[in-house]
Order: sequence, then C-alpha cells, then structure tokens
Amino acid sequence: MTYELLLLPRAERDIDGIIRYLSQRSPQGAIAWCDRWEQALDELRSRPLECGLAPESSHYGTSVRQLLCKTRRGRMYRALFTVVGRGVYILHVRAPGRDLLPRDQLRRGR
Repeated sequence: MTYELLLLPRAERDIDGIIRYLSQRSPQGAIAWCDRWEQALDELRSRPLECGLAPESSHYGTSVRQLLCKTRRGRMYRALFTVVGRGVYILHVRAPGRDLLPRDQLRRGR
C-alpha cells in the first residue's frame, strides 16, 4: 500500500531551515541532503509503520513515529510523523544535535 505524505507547516519550516543552513556552508552538501531526503520520503511512502516510535511519542495523544535519515557523512536527521489511515503527517524534521522536541511544540497543524 502506498501512503500519502503531508508535510505540516512546521515541518516545511524545519526543512527550509536545514537547507538554508547547509547551503550557506556547502551548496553541494545541501543538494546531497535534498537527494537523501527524497529517498527517505520514498521509503516512508511505502513503509511508515516499520519506523519506530519517537521518544517524544509519550508526550502526544497518539503514536508519533520517527524516520531516521542518515546522510553520506553519517549525520542523522529525524522526521517525526503520525499515520492516520493512508495519510502520513510529517510534524517536524529535527537536525543532528537538536534536543528532543518539547511537549508543547509537538502539535499537529502548527
């Protein structure tokens, strides 16, 4: 089964920030990250329920899963998402070194 991916506004802002940060340091690195991100999204479309629960899941009213996206240089990014029916709602994308998301920031639609 193929799932529909829906990036919520906060996740879009997270991705824009990651790309902007990487572009300032290495335009080629930003392009490579985007390529790896697209590959990760393809995996998510086909197998979202195979992803484990995010540590933040205990603070949310439903299961929050995480997709781990590892870059060529070994840096790990986390996409936090929920699955509702055939929809995968990407809530946030966390860069390496970022703390766990505080309880009050983990809301759908923000």
